[in-house]
Amino acid sequence: MADLKYLLDTSTCIEILRGNKRIRQHCVENNQYCCISIITAIELLYGTYRAPEKYREQELSKAKMLIDYYDVIGIDDIADAFCREKVRLELSGQIVEDFDLLIGITARENNLTVITHNTKHFSHIENLKYGDWLV
Repeated sequence: MADLKYLLDTSTCIEILRGNKRIRQHCVENNQYCCISIITAIELLYGTYRAPEKYREQELSKAKMLIDYYDVIGIDDIADAFCREKVRLELSGQIVEDFDLLIGITARENNLTVITHNTKHFSHIENLKYGDWLV
């Protein structure tokens, strides 16, 4: 994992699946430096299972190819950091959804930059590097 720099958030992966040329170009240029969280893999699969039945298999195939393409980073070693940050956010009156917080803490604890179109969701996480390849 020494070469990894970017953790692609679910919103970025969805743009890849939709064929967004700007995102795809960034991903091609930074291919060897990108990975996803197991949480993103879960969110992508969940979304495809919610797709209308006539599109489900096609969408599932695309999501699985994307998941297989990138290294998937687990959440095994982030429990303490996650809980400390969740309490800090709660005490400051800021709420970040658990899945976004898990993705953010995974990135922070692995010294990665989250690439997301939902920068507002990640801006409250202390010491997290994030960017948006859509802007």
